[in-house]
Amino acid sequence: MVEGFTVAIQGFDTPKLAAAQKRFILKPQVPYTREALNADLFRVRRALIEAGFLAPLLDDPKIEFDPEKNLISLSLIGRTGPQVKVELNQLKLSEKTQTRLLPIKREGTIDPAAIVEGQRRLQAKLQIDGYFFADITPICTITPDLPDNTVRNGTRETCDLITPEEVADRTVTVSYQVERGRRYKLNDIRIVGTDVLRVEDIEPELRTQLANPLAYFGILGSRRGFTSDDFLKQDRDLIRARMRDLGFREAKVNVRQGVALKTDTLVITFAVKPGPLTRVKTVQFKGNNIFDEYKLRAAVAEAGRARCAERELALLQGRSVDELPCYPTIEGAPYSRSQARADGEAVQQLYAKNGYFDANVAFELQDETGKTSSGESLVTLIYNVTNEGPKVIINDVSVAGARRTNPAAIFRAIPFAAGDLLRADRLTESERNLYNTDAFRQINVRTRAVGERPDGTQLRDVVIELEEDKPRNLEYGGGFSTDTGPFGFVSIRNVNLFGKLQQGAARTRISKLQQLVRLEFLDPRWQKYGENRFMPLSISAQYQRDTTITRFFRSTVDRGSFGIVQRLDANGNPIDIFGAKTGEPTINRFTFNVETQRVLDKKAHNIILARYAYEDVRLYQTGSLLIADILQPDRKVRLSRFGTSFYRDTRDNQFEPTKGEYLSIDYNVSLRQLGGNISFNKFQFDYRRYFRVKKARNTVFAGNFTLGLANILNPRDRDGLNGIDETDRQLPISERFFGGGSTNLRGFGFEEAGPRLIAPTCYTQPGIQPEPLRRCTTFRNRQGESIQLNPFTVPVGGNGLAVLNLEARVPLTKQFQIVPFYDGGNVYRSAKDIFGGKSTSNPNLRQRWTNTVGLGVRVKTPFGGSFAVDYGFMLNPPRFSIPQFPRGLPDAIFRLPPSQIHFRFAQAF
Repeated sequence: MVEGFTVAIQGFDTPKLAAAQKRFILKPQVPYTREALNADLFRVRRALIEAGFLAPLLDDPKIEFDPEKNLISLSLIGRTGPQVKVELNQLKLSEKTQTRLLPIKREGTIDPAAIVEGQRRLQAKLQIDGYFFADITPICTITPDLPDNTVRNGTRETCDLITPEEVADRTVTVSYQVERGRRYKLNDIRIVGTDVLRVEDIEPELRTQLANPLAYFGILGSRRGFTSDDFLKQDRDLIRARMRDLGFREAKVNVRQGVALKTDTLVITFAVKPGPLTRVKTVQFKGNNIFDEYKLRAAVAEAGRARCAERELALLQGRSVDELPCYPTIEGAPYSRSQARADGEAVQQLYAKNGYFDANVAFELQDETGKTSSGESLVTLIYNVTNEGPKVIINDVSVAGARRTNPAAIFRAIPFAAGDLLRADRLTESERNLYNTDAFRQINVRTRAVGERPDGTQLRDVVIELEEDKPRNLEYGGGFSTDTGPFGFVSIRNVNLFGKLQQGAARTRISKLQQLVRLEFLDPRWQKYGENRFMPLSISAQYQRDTTITRFFRSTVDRGSFGIVQRLDANGNPIDIFGAKTGEPTINRFTFNVETQRVLDKKAHNIILARYAYEDVRLYQTGSLLIADILQPDRKVRLSRFGTSFYRDTRDNQFEPTKGEYLSIDYNVSLRQLGGNISFNKFQFDYRRYFRVKKARNTVFAGNFTLGLANILNPRDRDGLNGIDETDRQLPISERFFGGGSTNLRGFGFEEAGPRLIAPTCYTQPGIQPEPLRRCTTFRNRQGESIQLNPFTVPVGGNGLAVLNLEARVPLTKQFQIVPFYDGGNVYRSAKDIFGGKSTSNPNLRQRWTNTVGLGVRVKTPFGGSFAVDYGFMLNPPRFSIPQFPRGLPDAIFRLPPSQIHFRFAQAF
């Protein structure tokens, strides 16, 4: 415990020091910790800096411990230090900005390193503002001057002499002399003198950045660009290193700066003198007895192909790579030191994967005499294989440090066992698998030699040393939401259930309007198949009660409702069509899911997934909703279904694909015989294809086709009104297909495609009388005022979906793409409507194929992905008939808006 903490600062105002001490953590009878002491010392230093003492001199705190009383006494002695003044010549910055940029004002120190750091930060600030070649010189003046000072006071060199102790009783002025120079906008970066290296090849690695007119607040770069003398030197060295790695070992690079006389435009040119190219005369292998030369050359060739493919993709996506372009390591190819090293590592991996754990591969270079007819140099590349030795077999696998975890679970998670070949990649994979469980803080996999077999094969034990982490993690908290009001949540997660590396979690979130409870279980290694492959098992159960569904309807109902989705009395209470009070609409949902999956082909990413799901959804107190009659058949939906999905993904990148394909096939069957109250089939097919045309500016052509088909099996009367009708042949509204929005049919708003019904439904009732009509047409807004609400249309989805998307992603620069596109398709009442059938006589439910053309813009962001803006224009927007009163008047025709603008972060598909 702390007995007391005394602070004495010579020259510091006592009230200000007392105010700082009031905020101390270490007070009498409070437990002592080093962290608390550091925090209190920071408070003292901060109080001194805020009082204008920018270089306080504080001794180390004195700590006295009384073992008999178990008490600690603390004392801190110091001085305010020198008077420090900071001046900025020809530069005006706010006090807040100065504190952020200058360590002297932020940290309270005037040592030379802090002065130089302030100079660097000020220079960076000016460079961001376009003064790329601003010159800042710190000048220090000590008043009175130091005795026996051999350096003239008031110079740059004076700053190097300053120590806070020597100038404690003096005044120190640090003046930053600023010469801004001319302000520029960097519009172009060029590389001349060579055709083997382009600016685009190394642009992600250049410190110099081009101006970006869309950049704001440091996002997407700088509006004027960014460079400096230091950055240009680094970029010059980078280009020279790349040229030398591409075989031009004598390459030299100079930097030129071109400035327009009447504008602020700056052009940076890197002039390359490549010198003679170095080519590989021969590739030799020495010391290889296990594998012949053909096998080793094949390993080198495969590594080269994979490396070049990855670099080509990285360039296309604007990602940084190490060496560009890519040469195969073969006779006659340009010599690349980095690629030669990487190919040697590929040969070593070949040995390691086949059990030759100790094999080592190194390469050496021999210059050949003479040159080619074109003046190119020749070298011989030699790969030396050493320590081939016999194969290494795992003798035993042991685990140390597993107190809670069952060793059998650990053995199940690692991709090797006793008797297997010892492979370095499998050891690395085992560490990765164990870390992914989140059950261990530290993992060390090592080997030890234990002898050899009679045939000379070496034996080694593998020891897995573990440091377990806490298996349980408890999180809790709360907050406030404008939708639900105050809320609280509790979550507990166990990453090592029963010591079997299984995971379980329980989560709850409670507010006045929403309540949720969720239980989860995951066994990542449920069933083994193949070699070191497992099918995971996931089980979850969730209950949710939600009384905010009117907010959902307000965002999805057609704009014709003016935000009104339910009937309210003058006091804002929900009422039904007859004016009787009713509660807020509520949805209760219980779900139970069991799921597993199996990888059919790891290379092609072929995955099959199987699941069982049970869902019970109930709507209560829906009488106030304008679409209550539309929801009537689905007030009680109980689904019990099996499903399976197949996925194939050969895209080169999930978010910005340039080639490959993606296939998804999903089928579900729900049956009353399994405990549900409705039976149906549901099938959805998605196929996407991407290919790139180099001759067309590397334009990526992308296509997507989606087909959804569903039907009710043995329909029953779900609304209890007129027997089996068209509504009873529709899927529950939560299971229907919907379309429209930024990722499929861009001529529609979000989920606005497909069939529509009229709301309120009282408009469509036959023989409507004046009194019911008044109840149908008079509503109240949020201010309680009576208004007349005309009938409007509500998208209700359908049993069929067909969508075709085609687009061309044309790059204008590394950051910008122009994307012309075509979207065709619609949502259909019935699957047979897709193929020209007619499932209903209601014209509002019969839909036809729509055609949308449009143009989009993609801007790559520094945090990944692209910001997208799409404008879609529908050539044949759907029309809907809306009944008028009194009956006998022609129906009004409502035509959907033909154009839409969509925003998102990502490609459309």
